[in-house]
Amino acid sequence: MHTEIENSGAKVTFETAATIATGKLGIFHGMKSYFCQDEYGQIAPVYSISAGLDYPGIGPEHAHLHDIGRAEYVPITDEEAVQAFEYLARTEGIIPAIESAHAVAYAIKLAPTMAKDNIIVITISGRGDKDCAAIARYRGEDIHE
Repeated sequence: MHTEIENSGAKVTFETAATIATGKLGIFHGMKSYFCQDEYGQIAPVYSISAGLDYPGIGPEHAHLHDIGRAEYVPITDEEAVQAFEYLARTEGIIPAIESAHAVAYAIKLAPTMAKDNIIVITISGRGDKDCAAIARYRGEDIHE
């Protein structure tokens, strides 16, 4: 298990891939952007339940959108993403990719703070069936692919 830390009111893991929440400006793979780094400026190991989200940085376009306030990037824990994955599958019959489940998790947090006539649109990408084994392992099931 990964140690959780408090960052801007959200719990994220120490080896998080939530780059905007925990990263700092650096250069890696030929691009200047935000990256998860250790105290020496070396790229730090990162972790996400989602294989698609476990890169130690973000693209420079996303960094720019964040810097100018056009986009907000929020950390979601593995548990929140897994709960959202299960919720959408249970209530709508849609098995989202775990990457998309992160967006669903934030929408679940955001919706109660919004006016009743506001609408949230989430694009569900990918196929969640590929993630079912990872979710089962996360829940402690002994499953073999």
